Amino acid sequence: MDYQNVFPLTDQEKNELFLALDKITYDPAGGDAYIHAIRSAMMHYLPHRVSAALGKQKASIKPRPYFILKNAPIDKEVFFSPCPNEYTPSAKSGNISENLLVGISTLIGEPYSMYFEGKEIINNLIPKREAKKEYTGLGFDVELDFHIENAALKHLEQFNVSPMGLLLAGVRRDPQSPMTRISDSRLAIAQLSQEDIATLASPLYSIKLPYRWRQSTQGGREETALVPLISQNHILPDVSAVFYPGMISASTPRAEAALERFYGLIKENAIGIDICPGDLVYIDNRFALHSRDKFTPSYDENDTPLRWVQRVFVSASLWNHRNLNQVEERIFSI
Repeated sequence: MDYQNVFPLTDQEKNELFLALDKITYDPAGGDAYIHAIRSAMMHYLPHRVSAALGKQKASIKPRPYFILKNAPIDKEVFFSPCPNEYTPSAKSGNISENLLVGISTLIGEPYSMYFEGKEIINNLIPKREAKKEYTGLGFDVELDFHIENAALKHLEQFNVSPMGLLLAGVRRDPQSPMTRISDSRLAIAQLSQEDIATLASPLYSIKLPYRWRQSTQGGREETALVPLISQNHILPDVSAVFYPGMISASTPRAEAALERFYGLIKENAIGIDICPGDLVYIDNRFALHSRDKFTPSYDENDTPLRWVQRVFVSASLWNHRNLNQVEERIFSI
C-alpha cells in the first residue's frame, strides 16, 4: 500500500467532524439544500491536508488511484444490518456514515445513485443469501474479480454514466471479512510490451453491459460493439476492463493474449484493504480496478449479516445522466 494515499485523522479531528455531521439531517434523496449543507460542513471541519488532497484529486490529470481516510467518525451504535435495498434508519443510532460519504464525495465531484442499487443516494453492500453467487456487491460465494465499475457504459453515448469514482465506508465488520483489492492500471500498463499496449488500445474487444442495463438499451443490447480497453493515451489512461467471468470477449488470438497479460499484471500490482468501521476508501474508476474476495458471511443474533459496507457513486457532473429518469434529485433509473 502507498501510504502517501492514506490520511489518518487525529482523535480530536474525528470528534469535531462527528459533532458537525451529527447536526445535519441526512436526506436519502440527496436534495440541493442537504448537499449544500454537507459540503459546507466538510469544508469547515475537515482538516486542510485532507480537503486539499481531495481538491487535487478532483482537478489533477495525474490523480491518486485511491484515497483512504482512517479513524473517520462512525455512528455510536449499529443495531443490525438492514435489507440492502431498503432505507432503514432504525439500524443505526444516526447517519454519520451516510453524511461522511456524501460529504467527502462533494469535494471530489457529484454524488449520485441508481435506483436499482437502492432507493437512496447511499447504497448498502450487505451479503444477501439469495444473491450468494451473484457478481455484485450483494454476493459472497464468488470472487467479484477486478473491474471498472459499469465499464461497458463508457462506450454507450446515450448511457455514458460509468462513475468517475466510488466511495466505500465500513459500517460493520465480519470476522471473516473479505479483502477489497485495488489495482492502479497505470502500473500494469507500464510493464506491458508496446505491442500489447497497441492491441489493448485497439477496437478488438466487446464488453457485456451490466445485467440491469441490458433490457433498457436500444434493441435490448447485451454488449458493446468492438471497443478498446485502454485509451490511446496509455500514460494517462481511461480503462474499461472487467475481468469477472464472461464479461469481455476478445476478437482475435492476439487480443486474447494481450488481455491475459494485462489481467495478470493487474493482479500482481494490487493492494488489499479490509474496510473496517472508521475507514473510508475512494477508488478512481477511470483507471483503478477493484475486486472483492469471496467469503462466507457471519451473522449476528438477529440473523443479519455482520458485514456492512456503504457506497456512493461520484461523477464529475450529472450532465451525462440527462437521458435517464430522475427519480429523486440524485437518484436515477433507466
